[in-house]
Amino acid sequence: MARKKTDFKKIITWIIAWRLGLFLLSALAGFWLVYDPSFPYAIELLNSFALPRWFYSWANFDGVHYLMIAQQGYLGTGLIQAFFPIFPLLLRCLPSLLVGGLILNTILTTILIVVFFELIKLDHSVKVAHWSIIALLLFPTSFFLGALYTEAVFLSLVMGSFLLARQKKWLWAGILAGIASATRIIGIFLWPALLVELWWQAREINLSEFLKQHLQKIGLISLGSLGLLSYMFYLWQVFGDPLYFLHVQQEFGTGRQESLVLFPQVLWRYAKILWTARPFDWKYFSYAQELFLSLGVLGSLLVFFKKIRPSYLVFSLLAFFLPTVTGTLSSMPRYVLICFPIFILLGKFYLKNKLWRVLLLTISITLLIINTILFIQGYWVA
Repeated sequence: MARKKTDFKKIITWIIAWRLGLFLLSALAGFWLVYDPSFPYAIELLNSFALPRWFYSWANFDGVHYLMIAQQGYLGTGLIQAFFPIFPLLLRCLPSLLVGGLILNTILTTILIVVFFELIKLDHSVKVAHWSIIALLLFPTSFFLGALYTEAVFLSLVMGSFLLARQKKWLWAGILAGIASATRIIGIFLWPALLVELWWQAREINLSEFLKQHLQKIGLISLGSLGLLSYMFYLWQVFGDPLYFLHVQQEFGTGRQESLVLFPQVLWRYAKILWTARPFDWKYFSYAQELFLSLGVLGSLLVFFKKIRPSYLVFSLLAFFLPTVTGTLSSMPRYVLICFPIFILLGKFYLKNKLWRVLLLTISITLLIINTILFIQGYWVA
């Protein structure tokens, strides 16, 4: 019990330091970079909250769309149907959309870190769990957990669903998976991942026996599809297109397309971009980060696949590849936060390799600082 209290205090201290550090960085960002918002509603919506710019800038980019959905719903504004409903619904329940939303995400980040800690301890030592949490909090795009984005709530649901599945609480695992699939499209991948987890726990028996013995549990896991199906039904009823969230994607100007693009084609596109674009430009930095972080995460998942629990691996690979089939790696530095086994791999690596730990964490913190400043000042990061 004493050890649990010590661990909890340590985790809370890290989260407070992370949150305050990012707030301080955002308050000072204007000294290093000119404010130049490159997203809609930056002035008319965010200014209306009568808050300091460094504070309301935590709702930059996608954040303004979630605020608009929370205020007005999905009607009257085009393209916002690409954003799933759970997070705006949570915002709508708060007395203050922006301030309340940032407080909510800080609380949710605390929950996901605590749940992640418990999930890691099922297979690894406490020290590995500690370093895994540090790897997550200091990741180059971890600031999105504290922004008005879905990362905090979605990762909380993912971690919670897997922890409940490991504890064989399949009803609640399925319910959280269902909420996750109404939060982000990739939440639907918890469905096959939980099925793999169920099979992994009962893998001594053959397939026919597995289906006979676990039919009810399979049904509970299938609750994971209800969130997405419910949103699709709403879009069909209101807009006449159950896949409207997909069809509006290419209108956002991030280079996405509806036709399937294979991953090697995407890599070739990025090779050409980096070869021809101006290197001394923030956009070049963004392209390079998208490519190299994507390759680093994917390479780690594939090279060390034997060290990753099968259900975690299935979820992470599906979540990784889905955005890439639209023909771009745009937003991938943020999307790879969802590939949580990466942080467990890093935690194990950091524990054993002090020199590499210092080097990689220095690089990671440097990128986190740069990315936070860019985001707060209105420049595209992910």
